[in-house]
Amino acid sequence: MLSLGGMFFVSSATKRSSLTDKVYQFLTAQLAGRKMAVGDRINARSVAEELHVSRTTVNKAIDRLASVGWVKSDDGRHPVVAKHPPKLAVHSATEFEFANQTDSTYEAILDRILRGEMRPGEVVKERPLGQALGVNPATVRRAAEWLSNDGLLERLRRRGWRVTTLSARDLKDVYQIRLLLEPLVIEGAVARITDESLAELERETDRLIALGEKATVYDRRHADHQFHQALSEASGNRILTETVEPLIRRALLVTTVGFRYGRASRSFEEHREILEALKARDASKAVKRLKDHLRNALKFNVDAWERQ
Repeated sequence: MLSLGGMFFVSSATKRSSLTDKVYQFLTAQLAGRKMAVGDRINARSVAEELHVSRTTVNKAIDRLASVGWVKSDDGRHPVVAKHPPKLAVHSATEFEFANQTDSTYEAILDRILRGEMRPGEVVKERPLGQALGVNPATVRRAAEWLSNDGLLERLRRRGWRVTTLSARDLKDVYQIRLLLEPLVIEGAVARITDESLAELERETDRLIALGEKATVYDRRHADHQFHQALSEASGNRILTETVEPLIRRALLVTTVGFRYGRASRSFEEHREILEALKARDASKAVKRLKDHLRNALKFNVDAWERQ
């Protein structure tokens, strides 16, 4: 069984990376079809939202486009179209889809976890979930392996899987590491993040503040995730981004409690304070506000979690 577990791990890692191949193929088809002109900027966030994949995946695909000469960086370090590939080089320009069922199953389960439809501690059976998603149990098992690697599911011997339940100690550990790493994110982002990206984050932050309690828990949690992920990617440090991202996602299993019990509005007000410091290109103030934000979130969520 251990060897099978190892095989699953290797196989899942290989198949997960294939999602980058699919995004790369989609973007190549877009370029070959002249749907983007030479000099046009490729907005990784927009592509990620359109294809329902992470921006890390899109950025990896863009890097591959740059390596073959179709894309280059402009003066602001944004990826722009350098030239078009020959049309004959692309066999199909069909719309993007998850050709691998395991990819789509992974995304569907992750979405259920982040929406709170599958709650921490809930046991997940492969066969019933496969029937609900229209896939076979083996596909659910492979997707669950990937989510286990992300720290979001735990394998139960002969019982299926369980959505990870974080203790207060786990939560403190996650935030402790974030307090060490995310100031590095801010230091990198303060010089690299564009005014356009800041304006986009500010609009979304103001929208959530204006909605107040009318915003759904999922909307709040999604906006919180996008905020921290956007800053991480703006740092320009891909390894740092890939290290911080799972920590943010793991904390999301708990922050639903905070979003339901009174911290949501203040949390987004703190986001706006961080953005103001970034707009002023004041690294020390931005780092201080980020640390205050994470410490406040830690205290509130640990207290709320323990009350639950």
